[in-house]
Amino acid sequence: MTELTNIVAAERRLEILHPGNEEEVGLVLLLLPDSHPQVRAAARKSANERMAYRGKVTAEQLEAARMGMLTASISGWEWKGELTFHGEKPAFDQHTLTALLKELPWVAEQADIALSDRAAFFRGPDEEGG
Repeated sequence: MTELTNIVAAERRLEILHPGNEEEVGLVLLLLPDSHPQVRAAARKSANERMAYRGKVTAEQLEAARMGMLTASISGWEWKGELTFHGEKPAFDQHTLTALLKELPWVAEQADIALSDRAAFFRGPDEEGG
């Protein structure tokens, strides 16, 4: 018998792929499911800000909200091999994460796509494809 409450989403690893040849570049992002308290808090903050502007938000506000959700959904990273960012393997923090995602939109895009794959957060590590 399966207990319904045992079916829970879990953090997952995302291997970032080179946008040209789809080979692993050596950066792994740790993604949180949308049910994680940190992600839910960011979603509420974004919704509250939209309501405060009565739905009339600027493109800049929408981009800031997207970045806020994205950074709230990434809990860490791993740097493999010789890969660096501006000559170093930076420690994980929100400032550096935001800088990396803004400077390398293809990384942000891969994270966005992976975060929208809800089922992947329910698979075990052996079942995960990326």
